[in-house]
Amino acid sequence: MSGHILKWQAEHANYHKLLDLLQSLAETFIHGDEPDYDLMSDIVYYMTQYPDHYHHPREDVAFRRLLARDPAIAAIVDELAHEHGAISECSTALAADLAAVANGAMMSRSTLATDVRNYVAFLKNHMDAEERELFPRLAAALDDEDWFLVDSAIHFAADPIFGDSVQERFRALHRRIAGQAHCGCKIPAATVCCLE
Repeated sequence: MSGHILKWQAEHANYHKLLDLLQSLAETFIHGDEPDYDLMSDIVYYMTQYPDHYHHPREDVAFRRLLARDPAIAAIVDELAHEHGAISECSTALAADLAAVANGAMMSRSTLATDVRNYVAFLKNHMDAEERELFPRLAAALDDEDWFLVDSAIHFAADPIFGDSVQERFRALHRRIAGQAHCGCKIPAATVCCLE
């Protein structure tokens, strides 16, 4: 399988870790405990910054190249590309809700927990559909030139949590995920081994 597809699958696995953590933090809220709003906000902020600006646009370019070779999959490509825009909107809306609640706005526990649950389910279903419906087709149809054009179309930026260097804002989140992985890694760069 293409190295690009393997990288995207690894990125999806990382996003699953973040979404699982977000869900568990929201569940503490529904049980009456005070959740870690900073950590929740960092997760959603990351989702609006890295996947929405780098991961999804690269996928969109690859999907368009695949569509040129296989027009019969237009409906699947259109749906998943449309979902990229919807994910960005949902991430931004959830980030605003979390910021409001952290600043004292009134919102029922069940409403926030349901919003998080729906967000997590939407993103996981989207990633599962990509891996099931398009990744095998991309691996079979795109050649080195296609992948070069995909890479060239979107400026590369290092992942601020799972890359070689963890940005300051995300260090607490990185430590939390590393702790859940029980790998004993240290912050910052050494934890990358167990988070990918």
